[in-house]
Amino acid sequence: MRKYLITAVAAVATVAVLAPVASAQTPTPEMEVSITPKKAGTKNKPKNSSIRLSIENPETNRTMTKLTITTAKTFKFSAKGLTRCDEADLEAGGPDACPAKSIVGRGEARAALGVTSPTPTPLTFDVTAVVLGAKELGFYLAARELAVNVLAPGHISGRKLTIEVPEAAQQPVPGTFAGLIALETTLKAKKNKNYLASTTGCKARKHAFSAVLTFRDNVATPAGTRSTRASSACSK
Repeated sequence: MRKYLITAVAAVATVAVLAPVASAQTPTPEMEVSITPKKAGTKNKPKNSSIRLSIENPETNRTMTKLTITTAKTFKFSAKGLTRCDEADLEAGGPDACPAKSIVGRGEARAALGVTSPTPTPLTFDVTAVVLGAKELGFYLAARELAVNVLAPGHISGRKLTIEVPEAAQQPVPGTFAGLIALETTLKAKKNKNYLASTTGCKARKHAFSAVLTFRDNVATPAGTRSTRASSACSK
């Protein structure tokens, strides 16, 4: 009898140890951040910088509604003092209708269209970042495979850049959801002493960033969020 009890206790202990491992298998997006130059500025003398952001989403059947990026304490986003484009002009005529200097970045977003079907098809958006205000960026999305051109508004608040994904990008064809695969963009702009992206220091030899992806219920997958972190090396 004692032998059986020992065996049972051992089995329960094994399950208890393995259970947390199983729960740790939640897919996590991967983010990469690259800021140049690596030598950072200071609070009194910020350094004009270029930032490249890329995110890969392993749950490609999930439809994103919002992306929130929190920057390092040693990094600053600001569109104050930069050349602006009128939002109505951008929506009506695309980036070509805007002043050239209001365009501050380009990139690409890859998605799968028809995530509730057994055979989703590729969907790619060319992304153009445009200054709309001191704290506002517009990310103009132009689909390659479909006649879909929409504006994703971006808002800067403190250390956060929040980008809202418009309904027409979530459902490029009404009733047909798109799932995010990956996105990337490079941002940089300068006007006099005003910088879109700048560094104000370097802590522990890195600029630490985080991001939260917010997803909706698209029938195939439930609503929810996923978080990720990344850093870019720096020096003083």
